[in-house]
Amino acid sequence: MIIKIINAINEFLRRLKYVSKNIMGLPLIGEFHNKFFIEPPRLLTKKFGKASFSPIVVEIPINDNTGIEDAGKIVNDLYFKKKPPIMFNVCFACARPSLFKGGDYANPESHWFNVFFGFYEIDVDAALWKRPFGFKNASANDLDFDDLLKIGKSDWNFFSNYLYGVPKNECLKYSSLTDSIKTSIINTNITIGTHKFIEAEVSGVKVVSAYVSKQDNKKLLKNDGILTTIWQSAFGRPKPSNKYPDSFIPATMKLHFYIRFEKSFDHDLNSDAYKTYIYGGTINMDYNGSVNNDDFLKAQLEAVRASASKIAFKKRLKWFKTP
Repeated sequence: MIIKIINAINEFLRRLKYVSKNIMGLPLIGEFHNKFFIEPPRLLTKKFGKASFSPIVVEIPINDNTGIEDAGKIVNDLYFKKKPPIMFNVCFACARPSLFKGGDYANPESHWFNVFFGFYEIDVDAALWKRPFGFKNASANDLDFDDLLKIGKSDWNFFSNYLYGVPKNECLKYSSLTDSIKTSIINTNITIGTHKFIEAEVSGVKVVSAYVSKQDNKKLLKNDGILTTIWQSAFGRPKPSNKYPDSFIPATMKLHFYIRFEKSFDHDLNSDAYKTYIYGGTINMDYNGSVNNDDFLKAQLEAVRASASKIAFKKRLKWFKTP
């Protein structure tokens, strides 16, 4: 209820032009369907364990105007140098960390290793891009898997693990787009809430991990000051294992997701924008423990669909509707 009230107040103030973006007015605070607090995906089971979750949407601009070691600048220079700016918004969940035992996100013996799931909104200027992010054009549901692979690599290597403290050179080792990657479109017309999505999958994506072994003298760095501390708290500290003497070992990931786009005004870009919405889950294909990875992925997707129906598809009062 508190989240709904804050979002309603924010829309009301924006409607009256007291605020241009959101009432938080802070860096890294993003929006998803014009809300900066949303209903996060929840996974709380004995079978798969408990996921952490937060209602806050994180925003990372991908452009050429930020600091040289900023994650958005690194990603821009790697993958989107010749593209107009991209606004990357995410709300994610991962293995719930323990204060004293660390987190399974950075535990290579866990099915949670390098795994997160949740929602993305990726906004681009409609006039400059001339197409939605992740789509080859705006007139047909033809996915651009090159876009999707780049943003997936960006998210794992830099928006997650680099910000967590993994050295930049370790992240760059797995920035190549030439992995043995498989892409597939599963369903071109699946309904979540009141909207139609494309259901798709990308597998074989090799990315860096946040694992630190304590046997090779490698360490996490303060890549983004206080943000790195926040990221380590959110994901949990690494769990060293004698079975894995090397730090920052790669993980081969699979992404299963639902995707669609729409066109509307965006306050960050101050223009009409194509907004691409992605809802999905992931698994580590290298995991070979007792947990069934397929069932684990299904549980994530069920959680994502349940939350998605609560976030974007409830009718709002016209008075509060954002233009």
